[in-house]
This record gives sequence, structure tokens and C-alpha cells, in this order.
Amino acid sequence: MIRRFLLCLAAAGFTTLSAATKTNGVEKISPLTVTLKENAETRITCEYRGEGGATKYSGIYHYKIWIPQGYGADSKKNWKSLFIASPGGNANMGFMARWIKAHGYIAIMLEESKNGPWDPTVGNFLAAHNDVLKRVRLMPYGKVCTGFSGGARASSIFVTIAPGFGGIILQGAGVGVLDNGIYGLRGIQLPAVAMTMGTTDSNRPEIAKLRETLEDRLEVFDFVGGHAWAPQETIEKALDFVDSCLPK
Repeated sequence: MIRRFLLCLAAAGFTTLSAATKTNGVEKISPLTVTLKENAETRITCEYRGEGGATKYSGIYHYKIWIPQGYGADSKKNWKSLFIASPGGNANMGFMARWIKAHGYIAIMLEESKNGPWDPTVGNFLAAHNDVLKRVRLMPYGKVCTGFSGGARASSIFVTIAPGFGGIILQGAGVGVLDNGIYGLRGIQLPAVAMTMGTTDSNRPEIAKLRETLEDRLEVFDFVGGHAWAPQETIEKALDFVDSCLPK
């Protein structure tokens, strides 16, 4: 899917531990040998080098990774994961933290991905996705993506351009559309698509738009409130739903 995405581009013309260092003021890429402590976040510096139409996504990017307790106990086990995008950048686990820790998920929190131009958002995801696959053992089709508002729209793009995702939780918004016309969730069949939405959120009409294409595959979790990240009780229900659809 990433290869097809790049071809389309060509045709279209807790304490966080830092793993980054600087030499002569230039930030260095976090080596693959850096220790990822369990039950802690580590900040990773990574790079994406695009070719052809994807050259515009090239650059140095960052993400934080949460490693669950017990990760090192079984060297053959693959782990479920949750990619998180925020409309303001510097994503964190927020109201999802308790659930993530209780269910042993690896969390990948994007830093540069935020509202604004698509290029740094897509670049941040591509860099982080490629990098994390080299560092940890992620379960095939056990990857989930979520984000709020612009982060939700970005998440819809992420699961469309990268393989191996089993679910998505759109918080407070529907799908995004890249500058080259690629639509989020178009042309793929995710096992689980969930959406959280406040009762007074101005984006509520997007629920009906999504149902036109996803029909009964869309599971909506409402909460009393406006345009906001889903509260803990609501997001945990959405996470439970998506998790139940993933490989065991």
C-alpha cells in the first residue's frame, strides 16, 4: 500500500527518556541499539527519505514510544500497538493511558503531525512507522490508529497508506483528503472503524457521511459534550470494540 501511495504521488507531481543527541548542533538519528525501557516513554528521532513524489515528505521527525511491562520477557511475542496523532502536535496517551497500560499496547505518539500543511504530518507518520517496525515487534494487523479532530483526519490517511492496520478510532472528525486527492479509508477494508463524537460537536454531520460508505461497519460512541477528545469512559469503550476485532 505504501508503494502504491508513492506511485500516486509521483504521478501527481511519565518521564520521557530522550534517545536523541546533537553533534555540532545537528540532531542525530536515534540508533536502533537505544534501550527502550518498559513502563516508560522514550523519545525517538528518526528520518524519512522519500523518492520521486514523496521527496517532499523527507526530513527529521520525532515520536515518543511507550513500552508495556513484560515486553522483554518473551522475545517471540508480537504486540498490539496504537498510533496517536494530535491536532496541536506532540501527541500523548491522554485519557487512553489507563487502557493502553492495562491491555499491554505499545503506544506511538507523533510529534510533528498536527493541523496545517499535510507534508510534515505525512512525513512524521512515514518516518515513525518505518522506524518503529525496526525497533519493536508489532503484531500484524494488530496496529490501530487514533487522533482527535485534525488528528483523526490524519489517522484516516495513515491507515490508508500503510499496510497492516486492523482498526481506527476517529475522534471528533471524519476522514482527511491529501493534496493529491487520496482519501482516507478509501479502497481499504479495516476490520474495525470506530468514531467518538460529542453530542454538540459541529462535526456530527460527518457521521452520516461516513455511514454512506462504511454502512454498519462504523461503530459510533457518543458522549455529552462538544468538540473534544473523548472522555476516558467513552474512549475505553471504543478501544474495547476495536481490540475485540483484532487478531488474538
